[in-house]
Amino acid sequence: MIKKSIYTLLTTAVLLICGCSPDEPTDVVISELRIEPSSITLTVGDTRTLTPHTTPSYDNLPFEWASLNPAIASVDDGGCVTAHAAGNTLVRCYYGTEFSAQTVVKVLAPPASGGDSEGGTDNKKITFESPLSAGMIFSSRQLAYPGTVMQCFDFYGTGEDDYIYFSQCAGDSSTGNKWMTVLSRVKRGKYGDATRSGEAMKLRWFGHGTVICVEHTANGDDYVWTDSNGTLVNGMYTNNNTFARILFQPNTTFDHYTGEQFYLSEYTDSTGKRWSVYGVQVNIDFDARRMMLTACTSGKRHLLVYDLDKVLALKEENVTLTRTWGGESGTGTTQQKGAKSTVSARNLNSLTPISSFHISNNQTTDPTSSKTWSRSYQGHAIRGERLYWYEGDVRESKSGSGVYDNSRAYVEVFDYQGNRLAPRTMIVAASDFANMSSLLNLNANHYSEAEGIQVKSDGSIYLGITTHIAGKTTGNRLSTILRYDAQE
Repeated sequence: MIKKSIYTLLTTAVLLICGCSPDEPTDVVISELRIEPSSITLTVGDTRTLTPHTTPSYDNLPFEWASLNPAIASVDDGGCVTAHAAGNTLVRCYYGTEFSAQTVVKVLAPPASGGDSEGGTDNKKITFESPLSAGMIFSSRQLAYPGTVMQCFDFYGTGEDDYIYFSQCAGDSSTGNKWMTVLSRVKRGKYGDATRSGEAMKLRWFGHGTVICVEHTANGDDYVWTDSNGTLVNGMYTNNNTFARILFQPNTTFDHYTGEQFYLSEYTDSTGKRWSVYGVQVNIDFDARRMMLTACTSGKRHLLVYDLDKVLALKEENVTLTRTWGGESGTGTTQQKGAKSTVSARNLNSLTPISSFHISNNQTTDPTSSKTWSRSYQGHAIRGERLYWYEGDVRESKSGSGVYDNSRAYVEVFDYQGNRLAPRTMIVAASDFANMSSLLNLNANHYSEAEGIQVKSDGSIYLGITTHIAGKTTGNRLSTILRYDAQE
């Protein structure tokens, strides 16, 4: 983040000595800085001037401005925004080092002659209501372990030679325990090329790999953020209180945890109530420097937003974990173990989240799927001021008996306070079996399940679905990523 100079009484004194009259007030005490409007939509070539406001109000304060992505929209010293290319960015206003505010800037491409300015397949915007088409399939791949499905994905480039990263929850066939997360990567390639990933690393007794995000550093290293130090519950490793930032290293195996560790077991909400939590999952908006966590209490899932730089500034300390693990055959831990362990981690318990709210579990109380969390949680994402929630369960298409309608996939969008910004919407393509069979080369009997969500800087939304032929445990398990245009 850009650090700005502080205007103090010393500045005023210097101006007076020089015989100048300062324009700004000499004794400024403010409690809030905001920008109006809080979001704007421009077309390439448009300009719009943003207005900063303080509480209390002052005239002639020395604000400074910056755009997180000047290639999309730049901003001058007076707050005038100029749109350059289609996409989304944040424009920020600063007063000194203590106060900043931001506006979401959406830039649309100029209208094509006789076409649709929103773009998409055949110049038509791709929405959650769109049926499955080849134009919305960003990638479709076989992964490192053919008998297990994708849990999540992420990427930072959209070219055919850019890598997509995946997580899989791999099990031990003799016990059924899901004891290993597999992280793999494969070049995106062309749609329809289902080449299996050849680069993978194994994380034993970590967790479920429910959510991952990838960080690409300036020196070319890639780090994967995911859960760690899981405990054995109902045959799966979950209920973790730590997550990790892991350097991706193909052909390596790690046990329990590796890389930098982050710990969360409790937090205080805006009312002052203290919550004990577990099952922590992480997603990050590196552009806006925001970290979003979900974490559980009985019957609830909490959505927490943190300042990423404040999280990274925390000092490491020793934390104690109580876990149950082991008992799987073929792993050298045939006896199940329950023990305490000590790890070094950055402890988020001492950090107040920027915002927090929780969602109640409606999986057994709302068979109509009209309420949030009526189906299984399948991931979350953060982009700017928006929080995205993805849920859904397995659906099965059966020849001769139609569709076994056990569930559908849904996306919802919230602001930091938990207000719904977009309607709860069913993802039509995730259960579009007619097109799925032909486009993904499946037979009449197959499954589809929602798995993972990411939102990128231009506002495009990427949803994961995993498909496989019913009754088969190997092959024909495709990890498919669908791309949607930015949704209003």
